[in-house]
Amino acid sequence: MKISTKDPKVSLCAALCVSLTLMACESDDDTDTGNEGDTTGQQDTGDGDGDGDGDGDGDGDGDGDGDGDGDGDAGCSNPDPGWGVQAALGQPAVQFSGINQVGEDVSICEYEGLPIVIDTSAVWCPPCQQMSACLSSPSYDQACIDLFGGDPNVVDYLAEPLRAAIANDTFAWVTVLMENSGGGAPSSVDAVAWDQQFPNEKIWVIPDVEQNYFGHVPLGGFPSFWLIGSDMNYLDLNQMTVFGTIIGLL
Repeated sequence: MKISTKDPKVSLCAALCVSLTLMACESDDDTDTGNEGDTTGQQDTGDGDGDGDGDGDGDGDGDGDGDGDGDGDAGCSNPDPGWGVQAALGQPAVQFSGINQVGEDVSICEYEGLPIVIDTSAVWCPPCQQMSACLSSPSYDQACIDLFGGDPNVVDYLAEPLRAAIANDTFAWVTVLMENSGGGAPSSVDAVAWDQQFPNEKIWVIPDVEQNYFGHVPLGGFPSFWLIGSDMNYLDLNQMTVFGTIIGLL
């Protein structure tokens, strides 16, 4: 289907995707490029593993039967393909779970029925910081504009409606930290610091302590965005079209 590029929304979608792709940080860059990342990055990654395992085991043994969603045992309606299967359009998403920034053992299955963006980011990556700042508050509208090529229309067409949808629980956004400030595996400390810097109580920040998303999605840079549909199948995995798809759902 051909859509006229005279439509400002369509033009913006194209600009967003191109701008963000150009700004993406390479995933294999171990250089600490972000000043903000410096303030959050002095972590021992062993703490993250310890916290994750300890909380997960404790919650599972103590109240797993009671809440059902704490460690992902409730599951999604779809089968979990597992990390060994490459993400594919229209196929079930991995049922990712972990300890979020407030110490809760959570699973994306809790968001079944909503569109979900998995935002794979790194602490050291400035565009990742800008994306989280953009979603944090209207006071960071300039971060949205700068991130997406300087077009002020991004506020009206993306930032404001996306923040509202997240606040109203009609859209889910999960920031998955893939690397700490030094390029190593992230920890729970990174998630806490990230949330303190870019607070949004409706957005989970979860460290991928085992860095499983690297082998599951075609992650070539940070930030990268993976859209899961309300049926828990992958809806868009293309970085050149994903924001157009997101805007179409808002």
